[in-house]
Amino acid sequence: MFLSIITPTFNSEKSIQKHIDSLNIQKKIFEQIIIDKFSEDKTIELIKKRAKYPLRIIQEIDNGIYDAMNKGILNATGEYLLFLNSDDWLPEKTIEIVFEKILNNPNYDIYYGNSNYFKNDDKIFTQKSNIKNIFKKNSVSHQTMYYSKKIFIDNKFDTSFTVAADYDLSIKLVKKKYNFFYINKILSNNLTGGYSSNLLKSFDDFMKIQKKNNGFLGFFNTIIEYKFKLLIIFYKKIYAKISS
Repeated sequence: MFLSIITPTFNSEKSIQKHIDSLNIQKKIFEQIIIDKFSEDKTIELIKKRAKYPLRIIQEIDNGIYDAMNKGILNATGEYLLFLNSDDWLPEKTIEIVFEKILNNPNYDIYYGNSNYFKNDDKIFTQKSNIKNIFKKNSVSHQTMYYSKKIFIDNKFDTSFTVAADYDLSIKLVKKKYNFFYINKILSNNLTGGYSSNLLKSFDDFMKIQKKNNGFLGFFNTIIEYKFKLLIIFYKKIYAKISS
C-alpha cells in the first residue's frame, strides 16, 4: 500500500462528508484509518455509507487528537502517512500528484506542499509553505505532509502539546536532518475553526515549543506570530484567573 491516511474523528457528522467525497475521487492507492472516539452521532454510519475506498475503523478512547494520530501510526500499512483532519479535504488528483513526485524524487523523507484555508465555503487565504521558516512559525500545514513511515520508528507526536504537536514534530524532524521535498501545489483544503483554533491553547503550545527550541528568542517569535491577538489572549487569561 502506497499511503495510509489517518483521520481522528469524534462527532464529525456535520463536517466529514466533503472529506470523504474528496477521497472518493482520488487514485485508489491508499487506505484510510479512522480513529474514532466513540462518536455519538452518525459519523461512523456516514463513513461506512459514503466511503468507496479501503477503510479501517478503530473505535477507542484516546487522550486527544495527537494520541489518536499515534494510534493510527501503529495500525498503518502504507509506505507513507498523511494525517488529514475530518473537516479537511483534498483537491482533485492530490494523491496522484504526490505519488508521481515521490516516484521521480525517491530520496526524501517528507513531501509537502501548500494549503488553502476556508471559513465555511469561503476561501480565506492560501499558505505557501516553506520548511526553512519552521523555527520562526508553523510554516507548513501537516495536512500537506506525506511522511515516510520509517520516520515514526524513532518519532511520534508529543501528546503534552494539545493543539500544536504537529508543529513540534516538524521542528524535531528538521533538527534531526530529515530530507524535505517541496511540491509547489495546493495539497489540502483546511477548514478554520477546528480544535487548533483554541487561541489560549494554541498560544501556550506555541510559546512552549518556541522556548524549547529557540530559548529567549522564542519569546519574540511568539509575540510576532500572535501580535494581533495578544490583547484577546491576555484578556482571556485574566478572565480565567478571576473566574477560578
